Amino acid sequence: MANNVFNAMNDAAGNDMYITGGSIMHSEYEQNMTPADQKAYENLVMDRLIMAYNRDPYKQNLDFKHWLGTLNPELYRERALKYEDIKAENNGRAKLVSMQDGPLLEDAGLLQSLAHLHTGRIEDLIEIAENIGTDELSPTQGGIPFRRPGGMPSQGPPQGPPANGGVMEGGGDQGPF
Repeated sequence: MANNVFNAMNDAAGNDMYITGGSIMHSEYEQNMTPADQKAYENLVMDRLIMAYNRDPYKQNLDFKHWLGTLNPELYRERALKYEDIKAENNGRAKLVSMQDGPLLEDAGLLQSLAHLHTGRIEDLIEIAENIGTDELSPTQGGIPFRRPGGMPSQGPPQGPPANGGVMEGGGDQGPF
C-alpha cells in the first residue's frame, strides 16, 4: 500500500521529481528495515542533526528543539547539491576541508543522503527527530543528548574523577578514549 503512495507522488510530480523529494520508488526506512534497523536509522538521523546543530554558526542562542523547528529544508537541499558538486571535483574533499562553509555543506550532504533512504525529503528527517522527541536531551549538554557508544542517551558526560582515583585518558574536552 505504501508503495502505491510513493508511486502516486512520483506520477503527480511529472518531470520535477524534487517535489516528492527525488525519484522515489519506495522508502527503505518504512518498507525494508527491521525495527532494529529503523531504530539505528533514527539514531543516525538524530546524531547527524545534532552534529549539524553543533556546527551551525548561525544558530545563535537557539536550543536544539527550536533550531530544528526553524531549519530551512530548501537551504539544506541547495547546500547538499553544492556539496555533491564540490565532492565530485578533483580534490573535492580537500577543497571542502579548506572552505569556511565546508562543514555546513557536509552536514547538508550527509542529511540528504540519509533522506534518500526514506522519502528523499529533509522535512521527513526533521519529523523523525521531532517524533523521537527532545525529552531525553540533557541540560548539561545544552539540550544536546550525550550518547554512549551504544547509541543510548545518558544523563551527561561522566562527572568527577574516576572511581579508582586515576586520571582519565584523553582528558580535556576530548573525553575518555
